[in-house]
Amino acid sequence: MNLIYKPNTPPAHIQKALAAIFFIASGLFATAWAGGDHGAEAPAAAGVVTSPRISSHSDLFELVGVVDNGEMKIYLDRYESNEPVIDAKIEVEAGAAKGTAAPQPDGSYSFKHDLLGQPGTLAVSFVVAAGKDTDLLAGDLVITDPHAADEHLDANRPWLRWAAYAGAALLLAALAGAAWRKRRRKGLAGMLIAACALGLGATATLDAQAGPGHDPGDESAPAAGGNAPRRLADGGVFLPKASQRQLSVRTISIEEASLPTTVELTGRVVLDSNAGGKVQPTQAGRIEAGPRGLPQLGQAVRKGEVLAVVRASTSAIERANQQAQSAELNASLALVRRRVERLQQLEGTVPQKDIEAAQSDVSSLRQRAAAVAGSVSATEALVAPVSGVIAAAGVVAGQVVNAGDLLFEIVDPSRMGVEASAFDAALAANIASASASPAPGANVPLQFVGAGSSLREGAIPLVFRTLPGKNTIPLSIHQPVKVTVQTKSQVKGFAVPMGAVVKNASNQDMVWIHTDAEVFQPRTVRQVPLDGSTAAIVDGLKTGDRVVTQGAPLVNQVR
Repeated sequence: MNLIYKPNTPPAHIQKALAAIFFIASGLFATAWAGGDHGAEAPAAAGVVTSPRISSHSDLFELVGVVDNGEMKIYLDRYESNEPVIDAKIEVEAGAAKGTAAPQPDGSYSFKHDLLGQPGTLAVSFVVAAGKDTDLLAGDLVITDPHAADEHLDANRPWLRWAAYAGAALLLAALAGAAWRKRRRKGLAGMLIAACALGLGATATLDAQAGPGHDPGDESAPAAGGNAPRRLADGGVFLPKASQRQLSVRTISIEEASLPTTVELTGRVVLDSNAGGKVQPTQAGRIEAGPRGLPQLGQAVRKGEVLAVVRASTSAIERANQQAQSAELNASLALVRRRVERLQQLEGTVPQKDIEAAQSDVSSLRQRAAAVAGSVSATEALVAPVSGVIAAAGVVAGQVVNAGDLLFEIVDPSRMGVEASAFDAALAANIASASASPAPGANVPLQFVGAGSSLREGAIPLVFRTLPGKNTIPLSIHQPVKVTVQTKSQVKGFAVPMGAVVKNASNQDMVWIHTDAEVFQPRTVRQVPLDGSTAAIVDGLKTGDRVVTQGAPLVNQVR
């Protein structure tokens, strides 16, 4: 047999066609293998399928049921606050299935029945009794067949296959007619074989693309399915009830109201002149402990209590002069006493006025000698001017202090002063109320005391006093605070906690709205602070919106 290749012979055309078929088939096989289903990779492409769910709500409760393997897990929350209800009794009726949901340790409820594992649509009703509240919730539960998607793909394949066959037949007819007109019967067999190879490749390609994993609807399945928290295409967040409870998400139903306009000022905590005091010595000396020892920071003291003792200290020359003067006075006192004794012996013979003058000299010298002797080792008791706690203490036993040094500072924690700086002179006459915020979310109510008449560093000083209360936040002297002044002017808005306002990707203020049982939508808003813990939303919300007040930063992080 002659195997030498001849380019213009029929065997050469057959060889060309066979080579074309080989390369086309190899490429199609590789394409089909790369795009087909390969076991372990299929789950990653298909994503997680959302479990069948049912949700319903009333003015009192919001309920979500998630079905998995014939078991419905029920989550019951308060509608307005999203607070879990864990002590309720729930009676379930799903078609022919009836029973009471069993409470679970995680705060949910469980209901099992064989009907929950069968595809179809069930009308489900829930009778909820929680304390004094009773309600009826209902909805339709759709349980889909997990094999329905594969049957849908198989139904599409015959149409694609017949379309490929028709195209291959038209191609064969066109090639045969062209070859017959040109009288190229020698090349007719090769062209027919090549056309068959192209038709076979087209049908194989359509089969590979129509197989599992190549349906156009599969590409959107991962975005629409899944039981985990995820960001939706419209910017909202799908947050299952189980995740809401882990994040402690809470909401409030807002109502529009007239709210005061506010002005924010910079301030600092100062000592209230009527409730605090300072302890300073009037002479230089050495510190000695009082009856209870030297007071410590935070120690409670009473008015008039001795805090410390200052023993006067003098130089050697001053001490010598005082001792010499004391000795001189003592000697004079002894002489005057003897003179008084002699005069008393001569009483009746000497004038009485001389005796009385000598006795007066004795009394005067005694007092002078006692004063000089006391000045040599004088002490000063430092007493608390008011009742309160020690806010500042800068001495230790044996320390030498000067007259006028600040040794102790006493404050009443329930009565502190706040001094703020205002640049608008008319603000002092337009103050309705005020509060101080030492930290975000902290709020201390204040009472306006008065305003200064002279500028201090270009601003008018405003003085406030803290109001006593059970939950008063502790403040420290000289602590910087943000003072929020509510004026007498009013504005329409919605009051929400400051923690409800977060930032979006554009650094705009926004809040999260609980629009559905497991869906939250972002809403861009414009807000002004009411006090240290509350903000007024003046644009972007409407009455009845359920605003996330707790857990908003965590919801904002879901991607």
